[in-house]
Amino acid sequence: MLLRVLVLLLVAGCSYIAGVMTEVSSNTEMDAESKVKSAVEDFLIYPSTATYKNVKYHVLNQNEEGDETGYYCGEVFGFEDGLPYGYKRFIVRLHKNAEGKTIVSIPLVEKVDDIVPVEQFDPIWERYCNR
Repeated sequence: MLLRVLVLLLVAGCSYIAGVMTEVSSNTEMDAESKVKSAVEDFLIYPSTATYKNVKYHVLNQNEEGDETGYYCGEVFGFEDGLPYGYKRFIVRLHKNAEGKTIVSIPLVEKVDDIVPVEQFDPIWERYCNR
């Protein structure tokens, strides 16, 4: 009985380690803008009602290996206290490597969960989005 339990724990442990070591590939069919919108929707109270306007990509830098870093800036329709609030600005940093794999940062959305106060959001918006 003890041997069975030890074998079961060994198999479970090996399965866990193999699962952790396996790289889960991201959906490569999803373009960068769709990934950004999906990330922004994760921070909204009602993500199914999200509508976007003025979504633009601003390249920050590129290197000779083909890596690129930039910012998606735009506005998304949001709610506050369960009521329609209007459009809120958002900023998302994006890194794209030479193979085309994109990494999206945690979005900064104006007036959502007070992650970034307006007095700090405005200078970031001016620096990366008004180019």
